Amino acid sequence: MRAEPTANMRASERRPFQGTVYVSWQDPSGEMKTVRAKCVDISDCGARIECQIPIDIRTNVYLQAPGRGLMGNATVRYCLRRGVKYMIGLMFSSVLSEADQGRKRCLVQSQPGAEKTYAC
Repeated sequence: MRAEPTANMRASERRPFQGTVYVSWQDPSGEMKTVRAKCVDISDCGARIECQIPIDIRTNVYLQAPGRGLMGNATVRYCLRRGVKYMIGLMFSSVLSEADQGRKRCLVQSQPGAEKTYAC
């Protein structure tokens, strides 16, 4: 159910980002779930969120950031319990150049004035 990341295999650097996101997915029984989570950091290709409930690895999720817009689809890469919360690593399904505007806004906000790379 949960996998421990074995090495830093990221293609792009994660930057701190503090913001609320809504995560939606379909559970194994077919029921749609939506949960509010805290985005901890973000990169061109992924994000790390802090959530009250676990989400199974390889689950396809949809992210939305209130006030910033849609962030797009992602896949859960790991889910680790940290106290009473879960740290969840996500990998976006599309490269940044094809990303929803909300994801681009979050990246710009995480590092104002920096030039962005658009390939993962």
